[in-house]
Amino acid sequence: MQLIPAISDAGGPEPHPYTYIIKPEDEQQLHKKMLTLASDEIVAHAKQKASQVIESLSPTPQRHTPTTGKTPTAKAPQPVFSDVQFHLLDPSISNEPVLVMTASAVMPQSKTATQPAQPYLLTLVAREDIYGDLHKMFSNITDAQHLDVQPRYDFIDVVDADGDGRGELLFRKVSDTATAYVIYRVIGNQLWALFDGPLGG
Repeated sequence: MQLIPAISDAGGPEPHPYTYIIKPEDEQQLHKKMLTLASDEIVAHAKQKASQVIESLSPTPQRHTPTTGKTPTAKAPQPVFSDVQFHLLDPSISNEPVLVMTASAVMPQSKTATQPAQPYLLTLVAREDIYGDLHKMFSNITDAQHLDVQPRYDFIDVVDADGDGRGELLFRKVSDTATAYVIYRVIGNQLWALFDGPLGG
């Protein structure tokens, strides 16, 4: 299902697209950078959840004994992505792209796992600086079992919410029982909520 926003304003500015147009090869490079950033977010989130589980199961704090020699650290398992949606946008019409990615991600499981991995639902917004580095502006990770405490954010489109010609990012946030909408304005390397609808109640 695709949601398409509509704004009714008899005296508003002329509508125009907020898509950021670049060469296909440059878009692929940005796509790869966003996947790398998304992988880092998922891995960090998975580690945090694993540590919380260990702490809840352990009755006494674990003591770490110091080691004298250095052992090479193995690279952390990387998530497998699916349903990836990537958007290149220019909401401020300043030729400064804003990158939005939504995706599902599953962490590799051990051979002894008895239950299938629970997919993470990721929404990530970033901006590229003049040196080609990405700066995270917004990151939301949840899963189907935790929508009651952390809703899912679905990106809909860029809209000119106040008629000034600049665009804002429109998201739908979905909990386990309700749906609401959020409008963010891009200011520098941050997102500021112009409107944040309540979920239920």
